[in-house]
Amino acid sequence: MKKTFRVFISDAKRLTSNVVAMVIIMGLCIIPALYAWFNIMSNWDPYGESATSQMHISVYSKDKGVTYGDLSLCMGDNVISGLKENSSIGWIFTDSEKEALEDVYSGESYAAFIVPENFTEDMLSFISGDPVNPQIEYYENSKKNAIATKITSKVKTTVQQSVNSSVVSIITEVASKSGEIIVGDDSSGDNLVGTVVSKLQDMDTSLGTYIGILDTFAMLTDSADSLVGSTQSLLPSVEGLIDGGQASVSGMQSSVLSGAQTAGTITQMVDISFSTINSQLDVFNSSIQSIDINVNPDITIPEANLDAIYKLADSTLGTLEGIEGTDKEQIEAIRSDLSQMQTQIAEFKADSQAAKEKFDALKNTIELETKSAKNAIDSLKNTFDHNISPNLSGAVYDIEYALIETQSMLGSLDDSFPDIEKALSDYASILKSGNADVVSTREYVQQIRDGLSDVISGLNELSNYEQYKEVAEMLKTDPTLIAEFVTSPLSMDEQKIYEISTYGSAMSPFYTVLALWVGGLITVALVHVKVKDNEEIKDVRGIHKFLGRYIIFFIIGQIQTLITVLGDLFFVDIQCPHPFLFWCACALTSVVFTFMMYSLTVAWGNVGEAVAVVIMVIQVAGAGGTFPVEVLPQVYQMIYKFMPFKYAMNALRECVGGMYRFDYAKDLAILLIYIAISFVIGFFLGRPFKKLNEAIEESKERSGLII
Repeated sequence: MKKTFRVFISDAKRLTSNVVAMVIIMGLCIIPALYAWFNIMSNWDPYGESATSQMHISVYSKDKGVTYGDLSLCMGDNVISGLKENSSIGWIFTDSEKEALEDVYSGESYAAFIVPENFTEDMLSFISGDPVNPQIEYYENSKKNAIATKITSKVKTTVQQSVNSSVVSIITEVASKSGEIIVGDDSSGDNLVGTVVSKLQDMDTSLGTYIGILDTFAMLTDSADSLVGSTQSLLPSVEGLIDGGQASVSGMQSSVLSGAQTAGTITQMVDISFSTINSQLDVFNSSIQSIDINVNPDITIPEANLDAIYKLADSTLGTLEGIEGTDKEQIEAIRSDLSQMQTQIAEFKADSQAAKEKFDALKNTIELETKSAKNAIDSLKNTFDHNISPNLSGAVYDIEYALIETQSMLGSLDDSFPDIEKALSDYASILKSGNADVVSTREYVQQIRDGLSDVISGLNELSNYEQYKEVAEMLKTDPTLIAEFVTSPLSMDEQKIYEISTYGSAMSPFYTVLALWVGGLITVALVHVKVKDNEEIKDVRGIHKFLGRYIIFFIIGQIQTLITVLGDLFFVDIQCPHPFLFWCACALTSVVFTFMMYSLTVAWGNVGEAVAVVIMVIQVAGAGGTFPVEVLPQVYQMIYKFMPFKYAMNALRECVGGMYRFDYAKDLAILLIYIAISFVIGFFLGRPFKKLNEAIEESKERSGLII
């Protein structure tokens, strides 16, 4: 041991007596610390807002928005407003798409978001049943910086999630508020089912009244028909009893007055029938137009409604055909339109493979035929009201006038009886047709009322279902709360284990270990490992020289370690709950590194130094200092467990993040193995390579270039 220290004392004397050597040693002690500090500070918080807010991303919106009545909506403006409130990135809001793209190509911005002009339209396309996923154009400059693209990609995902959450929130809130209409509120108690049932009950009452009116009309037409029959039966007697004609004519006059009132009633019934046909055509057309083949591919066409319409129209038109003065072309036009609709529906049902285009064509045909039929009905109604109906009433009043005249002109009564008989015969025919029309209309209205009764019963039963009550209770929830839940249904209860406050503190073990290796590497490059003989050490052996010279490397390494550790703890101010153990781990790491590189240089000279450089490069790339070892190539995963960096960094991580059982002690114990391996390399392999090293040294000196 004394001889070993004699070598060290001899080296120390030479160093302290040389100013240049001392300056070099001082530089060796400081350089590794600077390397560690600068790297830790440069990586202190690269993903924090203070850092990322300096990165520029250009934004421009071309969205034109959409307008629904008085409501204007532009989702592109909402995106821009949201980004302006986001301070995590240095957003650049440009005035044109060209300017935004130019920023990316020139490197002024790392990326650019371009909102297209149809963004809002596509966002709301689900309303039409043909949804189109909206897209925001994203441009990224991958050339400028590799890590920057990872940060901007994270921003891209954040923007996408923000827009999606906003849309989901709006839709959910609207749907929830719509639920209030269905289930009502506690203040008024009104709800959709109750309101619908109330309206249907009112309609049922109106239909009952309508049926009562139709029954009255039927009774009146029967009465009028009887009166006309009585009048016709009286004509022969009147013809034979001219002397008693005054009283009979007065009786006929009363019958004709009743007939005139019934004729007016029939005119009203014809008008009501036309109005009913028109309204039912509108209902049938609306039911066809409301069918959406994209939502419900199983198409159900309400043919029963069309059949009822056709039946009512056929009855009414048949009545009018027998009346003189009716336009037969108008009647045929109405029948043709109704028949065309029935034919088109039959042809469509016959084709089981009907495509959407065929159904759309059917909808267009139904709409056109409905308009045509309504126009023809309106024309026929107008003709009936202005031409036929006045003629009917006029005929009845003519009869009345003729009867009055007979009271003063009984002498000429024989010539008037044939005309009276013909007029009464025509009037009787009209009354019979009108009565048939009233009966068929009543049957149709009764069918509607029966169906309405079934609907009311079904809705009342729905309110009693347990499932309906559960849905009603759910929809009574605050719409805002539902929207927030649907937007983000899952929340993470984050529990951080061994939390490290900053990225720089998390990286400090890697950069500190790397600095200690660099410090040892520079030391073996500047300080000779070969001991020259002199008077003070002339009788020492090789082992003493080997260990004695290493003491210089040991001291320099420990000074490097102390400066680096103190700077980490108090200058850089890394997180470190175990500072003393942090220094102990760094001190042992320095011993391992300096002894390993010293041994490699002793054994193989400059080749040993080169080997140390190669080992450092491999460890920087594959020791898991920056990226998890699991994401590295397979070859690095295989040699990872043999690298001293691994155990040195793990020991320092225990001090920075927190201790787990005996991991700290185990890592330091494994590092001691490398000291034994280094001793074998340096002491036992040095002699076999001595001549080779001397030949390499001589060759370098002859080159005049290599140190």
